[in-house]
Amino acid sequence: MWTPLITLIALVLLTAAGAAAAVALATTNHQRALRALTLLKILVGSILGTSGVLAAVIHLHQVGLL
Repeated sequence: MWTPLITLIALVLLTAAGAAAAVALATTNHQRALRALTLLKILVGSILGTSGVLAAVIHLHQVGLL
C-alpha cells in the first residue's frame, strides 16, 4: 500500500534534484547557477532526511507500534 506512494515521492524528488544539477552545470549565468546549487543542496538534504524518517516509520509499522 505504501510502496507506490514512497516510490512516487522519491521519483519526484530525484527528478527535481536532477533538474537542479543540470541547471547548475549547464548555465552560464553565475547567479542562476548559485540558486540551482542551493536548491540542489536543499533537495539532497530533504531526500536523505525523508528516507531515514520513512524507514523508521515503516519499521515501526511492521513491528506493530504504529
